[in-house]
Amino acid sequence: MHKVLVPSHSSAHRFACFALYRALLRQCCPTNTASWQGESRSLVKKNFRRFQKLQSPSQTTNALKAGYEALNLLSSASEGNRHDTHKVTTLLAQHKSQKEKHAAKQRKSGSAKPVKPMSPKKARKAESIRFQKETAQRHPNATSVLSRPRPLGSLGDKKRKVPVLVNARGIPFLRFKKPQPRNLSDTLRKKLLNRWVWIQRRERLQLDILFARDEDDWDRITKTAERSTWVQPIQESLDDVCDKVASWDMKNKQNAESMWGIVLAERALAEEEASQKQKDASQQQAEANQRQPEQ
Repeated sequence: MHKVLVPSHSSAHRFACFALYRALLRQCCPTNTASWQGESRSLVKKNFRRFQKLQSPSQTTNALKAGYEALNLLSSASEGNRHDTHKVTTLLAQHKSQKEKHAAKQRKSGSAKPVKPMSPKKARKAESIRFQKETAQRHPNATSVLSRPRPLGSLGDKKRKVPVLVNARGIPFLRFKKPQPRNLSDTLRKKLLNRWVWIQRRERLQLDILFARDEDDWDRITKTAERSTWVQPIQESLDDVCDKVASWDMKNKQNAESMWGIVLAERALAEEEASQKQKDASQQQAEANQRQPEQ
């Protein structure tokens, strides 16, 4: 059976190709006398990268033959042969012209190509990104949620949206709709981070106070007591951070109670407005029925 030989796996083939490649690059070294040498260097590299994975024997033979012909042409042109120099410059000009035409054609086809509509998933993602950018800053005319509920009849024909009380790891807030504004998410994240810093500090102080008690015991044993104990400043710092955490939790509890009152009030107003609209609709229907027989 005939053995299939892959050219790229043959050491003799690789040696011949590298020798041809180096010889072509030497002929393409840019000089002040011949400007075409620098221009042809990139073309040589491009073609070698293009044909480096050829496996067909006939295509490989044709590529090597073209490479040796190009080497002879470049060598003759570099020695001052005007005919070959003109031929090289003509080939480079033709290649550049074809490249520009192809680029213009690609730009034209790209501009004429209809815009592909986004998939529903990408559309939702783009809408989410747009919403997050728009809500990065708090609206200047926004009012505090604690100023609610809005008075009865202040919404006109709009339907009253009853908020939902949400607990974000101990921080209460009212959610009126989704998605959540970015400025609200940033505020919650900062508050939770501040509380976590206090918690970590409290844990460190609780550990440090144990070592401070050992120091006080050692001072008492060695009778080298200081003016203030080791425990005193740590205990003061611990009490301070505990007070901050307790005050923070108490404030959140009070806010949660206030917000829950707002939710109950909004529910009552929403039910009252719905019943009032239903009465108005029934009254309008009755008036319309009374006018119909008269006509």
